[in-house]
Amino acid sequence: MRCRGRELSFDSAYPLFPYEGAMRSLLTAYKRSGRRSLAGLFAELLADEIGRRWRDRTIVPVPPRPGKLRALGWDQVEEIASILEKRGFRLCRPLERGRSAEQKSLGRGDRGENAMKAYALRPGAKSPDRPLLMDDVVTTCATLDACARALKAGGALSVEALVLAAD
Repeated sequence: MRCRGRELSFDSAYPLFPYEGAMRSLLTAYKRSGRRSLAGLFAELLADEIGRRWRDRTIVPVPPRPGKLRALGWDQVEEIASILEKRGFRLCRPLERGRSAEQKSLGRGDRGENAMKAYALRPGAKSPDRPLLMDDVVTTCATLDACARALKAGGALSVEALVLAAD
């Protein structure tokens, strides 16, 4: 709801669930407690929706903060993306995230500015024409907006977004 009425770079965003109840508990266990076995469940949920709505799109996972990879040793969104790729979905990884503050540590007003500085196309990368941006949770839309802006600057004609949950 926070994204509605704002001018954003992506064309639409679709969350599978609200970020509450059981989904919040599952995502918290996955992201903060390292329950990597949940990646298969999340990939299955996303695969069903992608197959119905966006089979012609190329999935672009949102890249993590470099510090997150060092701290946790794995990327939760990439873990799901890899499963989707093994199932035959097209993936492309043209985005990179530079050093920036952790989004969840910032107030809503600062997230947009932080995200715009953080995300860009990798040097020499080109965006697919019709990417489907994929992330785990959307709160302020700042990350999706920054990634979509980078993808459109790299040649994307339209950017849709799919997330597991919306806060």
